[in-house]
Amino acid sequence: MTQLSDPANPSVSERTVFPLSGVTRAVGRMLDERAGGKLFWVRAEISQCSFSGKHAYIDLVEEEGGTRKAQVRGRIWGSTLAQIRKDLGAEFKEVLKPGREIVFSAHMAFHAVYGFSLNIQRIDLDALLGEMERRRKETLLALQKEGAIGRNGRLALPAVPQRIILIGSEGTAGHTDFLTHIENNAWGYAFDLARIDTPVQGALAVNKLVTALHRAGRVALRTRVDAVVLLRGGGAKLDLDVFNDLTLCRTMAAMEVPVITGIGHETDQTLADAVAHTAQKTPTAVADFLVDRLAQFEGEVGREGRAVTAECRAQLSEQAGVLRSFRAWLGERPLAFVRRQRGDLHSGANGVVRRTRSALSEQHARLAQHRSGLRVGAVQLPERSAAWLVELEAGIQRESTRHLKQQEERVGLMKDTLALLGPGSTLKRGFSITRCGGKAVKDVGELTPGQVVETQLESGTFTARVEEIHPPDDPLT
Repeated sequence: MTQLSDPANPSVSERTVFPLSGVTRAVGRMLDERAGGKLFWVRAEISQCSFSGKHAYIDLVEEEGGTRKAQVRGRIWGSTLAQIRKDLGAEFKEVLKPGREIVFSAHMAFHAVYGFSLNIQRIDLDALLGEMERRRKETLLALQKEGAIGRNGRLALPAVPQRIILIGSEGTAGHTDFLTHIENNAWGYAFDLARIDTPVQGALAVNKLVTALHRAGRVALRTRVDAVVLLRGGGAKLDLDVFNDLTLCRTMAAMEVPVITGIGHETDQTLADAVAHTAQKTPTAVADFLVDRLAQFEGEVGREGRAVTAECRAQLSEQAGVLRSFRAWLGERPLAFVRRQRGDLHSGANGVVRRTRSALSEQHARLAQHRSGLRVGAVQLPERSAAWLVELEAGIQRESTRHLKQQEERVGLMKDTLALLGPGSTLKRGFSITRCGGKAVKDVGELTPGQVVETQLESGTFTARVEEIHPPDDPLT
């Protein structure tokens, strides 16, 4: 501590100035007095996490509405870290990663150089799982309100699903197990598999899975796809929390292709399973499901084939008996038919002979009658013909006289008509006829100034010279 005064202003009293180390020690003592080495339970989100040697160093933050409200450094010392790793078990890697919200107990610590920090002693896994279950229930309720549950399940899964799009992380145990079972199935069925490699855990898993589903949907628009298979092998409960994401589940429910899931172990149940068309317990179970579906179809086809074969044999046996009966009937039928036709032929022949003889007798009688009539007619015909000719001549003379009279009357009528329509009659009504070169002029276009024309009236003719020609539309005409 140092006493200082201001020489420029002697009236100012001396000030006490503390060194920085003194301030930090005072802050440390105050924190120890208040906290007293007590443990505090804290909820915070991991912003960064790194490991150095046996220790872990964590940046802890609290954010609200995108605004950071607090940020503190946290540390887990070696022996404590080993105990936490043991307590968390398989969930350890999934807990200590950026983006995870944790509930932990810690001692408050203050270092003169490194400042305030929290020495983490224990992480409450039950609180994490409880928070995960709370979010899971909220997501399930939202999916139920939207009608997403069962939407994909209403799509028709083909009886023989062989064109499959596989979404999963290649090289993982679940992915490999599925491929081994489906490609080496005992029935030898062939599947057309299109693979989309994508991570199934970690901070980017949700976005990558949604992108893979969209990609599979676009492929289904261009070509036939029977089903989309989504795989994830077994893991910690927090690892599988990816498949409880609301966006991922909405995307699966909206797919126009049946989605089949095989996620986790037999005891695991995610919301992705709830919205899928068909949920199997493991990736291997998905492979068995597809193979069994093909085997079931083949068995049904085989049973139908055997039933058809048995029915065909029964029909053939029945038809064979019918054919034997027809063969026996046909052996007797032609003989009886021939005998009946022979009798009918004899009867018909006798009838023809009788009718022919009767017709000949009638024709002979008619012929004799006509012969007698011809003898009488030969005598009477000349007399009748002479009288007919005289009558015909008189009729021709009468008709000729009548026809000539009609023609004379018609000629007279035509003369009267011509007299009325002739030039003389036209001139008497006050009209005139103009000729040029002996031809009647019908159009002024035929004339030119200077030409000599002759005009005929009823009383005589006169000659004139053309001075001007006016067309019909000329106002002087």
